[in-house]
Amino acid sequence: MTQQSVISDQQKAQLKRTLRKDLKAAVNLRLFTQTPSPIAIPGRECPSGPQTRQLLEEVAELSPKLNLAIIDFYNDPEAARKYGVTRIPALLLGEDTAARLKFYGIPLGYQMAVIIESIRTISRGVSPLSMDSRRKLRQVNQPVHIQVMATPQEANSAEAARLAFALALENRHISADAVNIQAFPALARNYGVQTAPTTVINEYVRLAGPVTEAALVEQALTAGVRHLRETAGPEPSTPAGQPPQTA
Repeated sequence: MTQQSVISDQQKAQLKRTLRKDLKAAVNLRLFTQTPSPIAIPGRECPSGPQTRQLLEEVAELSPKLNLAIIDFYNDPEAARKYGVTRIPALLLGEDTAARLKFYGIPLGYQMAVIIESIRTISRGVSPLSMDSRRKLRQVNQPVHIQVMATPQEANSAEAARLAFALALENRHISADAVNIQAFPALARNYGVQTAPTTVINEYVRLAGPVTEAALVEQALTAGVRHLRETAGPEPSTPAGQPPQTA
């Protein structure tokens, strides 16, 4: 029996034209998921994993410039640790030597558009940010971790994720995660998320609702700029790691 496509033929044709026109350099995609097994292991269920894999394989087939690698989260724990992957499914976009852009869950609705736009940005090397934002972000010299708690149906969620990814691409000290909270409701509860999008910066700053480019840039500067005259103190303790989550 032929497996039904996740992406319609019409969408594939349109997306193929877009990728052929817009992609310049190759883009690496890494999907951390779970290899299907006839034996169910409690705590390792990943119900959205197969559909996420099929979706991304269909996208990767549309352009020779998209390189998709499938990594088993449980069979390759060293890779998961290397790239800081703590839950699955997880899609990492960009260079092999870093993992500053991550999408957790299955990218549906507006979220898929964020993935495609980020692929285009990486491939073309042209920032979607304003010149003023790019100039300011050069000051960031300390780690900034941005997490966007989002839903597939909200355009504002997609815009917040797009901005977070753009900031991460602009400065190597910034990393960004976009999380489909419908796939990870426990994570949303842990952060007290009551509205989407909610943007979390370095675990402590929470911005509920839509966020503008200027506002997110200012928050990144506040969190990530240490002036040379400041006395370096001990690094803050890292919150205890949580067990892997699956969706």
